[in-house]
Amino acid sequence: KGEGAPDIKYTDSELWSGVSLPWMAIGYEVRMTPLQILAFYNAIANDGKVVKPIFVEETRAHGKVVKQYNTEVLNNHICSRETLAQIRSMLEGVVESGTARNLASSNYKIAGKTGTAQLALNKEGYTDALYMASFVGYFPADNPKYSCIVVVNAKSKQIYYGNLVAGPIFREITDP
Repeated sequence: KGEGAPDIKYTDSELWSGVSLPWMAIGYEVRMTPLQILAFYNAIANDGKVVKPIFVEETRAHGKVVKQYNTEVLNNHICSRETLAQIRSMLEGVVESGTARNLASSNYKIAGKTGTAQLALNKEGYTDALYMASFVGYFPADNPKYSCIVVVNAKSKQIYYGNLVAGPIFREITDP
């Protein structure tokens, strides 16, 4: 309850334009909460199965289980196995040889994606000093067990890229 609906344009939308698809490919013209984005990456890590995010497995009172929260599958397959294999390979490539090379670990493989977005100030438009840096990923990439998203909104005129701002926070969380 209270979760905003994702806003993903379709070609029949009155707001669709000739530049919508390329902009969407890099994260613009789409609105999703960090939890919705993480749930999507979890589906990629979970062989295409989308599950409803839960924060607790059970609640207890005086050491006894009061209520258990079970996994709720929302979609068994978000795409074909072939497409899923390509996506996983690309996400691993982001860390092995792409924009998140600085996050590569010798202890385990990470798969994920950096994000850097210029933020608008309501009706005032965009400014050169307000950015959102993010990194979302899962690990170990070859047998995923954990996932994490880091989003940092900050004013900056110098360092604002996802791999340099959010990436190190991701590594700090993931490394023992």
